[in-house]
Amino acid sequence: MENKKTHHTTNGGGKNTAVRGRMGWSVIFTAMVILLAAVLPLSAASEDTAQPQGWQFGADVYMWMSGMGGETAGGDTIDVPFDTLLENLDFTYMGTFHARNGRWHLSTDVIYMDLEGDNSGRMTLPGGNELKAEATVQFTSWIVTPAVGCSVIDTERIRMEILAGARYLYMRPELSFHVTGPLDSRYRSVSDSGDIWDGIAGIRGDVTLAKNWYIPYYADMGAGDSDYTWQAMAGVGYRISNVVDVVGAYRYLEWKFDDNKAIDSLDISGPMVGVRFRF
Repeated sequence: MENKKTHHTTNGGGKNTAVRGRMGWSVIFTAMVILLAAVLPLSAASEDTAQPQGWQFGADVYMWMSGMGGETAGGDTIDVPFDTLLENLDFTYMGTFHARNGRWHLSTDVIYMDLEGDNSGRMTLPGGNELKAEATVQFTSWIVTPAVGCSVIDTERIRMEILAGARYLYMRPELSFHVTGPLDSRYRSVSDSGDIWDGIAGIRGDVTLAKNWYIPYYADMGAGDSDYTWQAMAGVGYRISNVVDVVGAYRYLEWKFDDNKAIDSLDISGPMVGVRFRF
């Protein structure tokens, strides 16, 4: 990924076409969300439950058992399964913070990953001398999604919010290798980093199935420094008590990059399990 934000080329009408394409995804999705809120059945409003007064806070802590896929700018496929990520995982944090007041809902979803993998090899040279090589690959990534939501349905069975916010992606790969042999030892390190911001719009909420069972759902789409990005999640939750839920879901997140020199597309997907706390 480039160190700087992505810029479009200016060959003929290419720039205007790319910009219109990015705006089209975002505008169409936002219009669909607004239209959905505008045509909600009047019966939903009459069934609204009373909104709690004052601020309520919460946090979700989860493990996303995801794999990483996509395509490089050269056309090669990216395919890193979850077990490979887990084997090389040094540290990760995945969680969401919530603050709610009446119809308004503030949230920030944070994913941090620190991966490291090592490999080494030996080769015997003519004359009996041995050449030894050691390589270390490190990968650091942040995905942060702050959003503001407004409740449009809040009944005993169905809850839905429309939301707007942003998504931030930061990636830093680093390669270091050490070669020892009959000559002087050699060490070299190569690293790069890049980050992008995208504006997003979407919906989230849940549908009650039984007394303590419900279906949580989330979807967003947007664009900005990337050509487009979108995310979707759905699953099953169980309310253990008034302050704790357990949730299992499937989540998919994707970016499409317009003119990035390293990566053409990137997606992260897989099942997730977590615990929701309300304070």
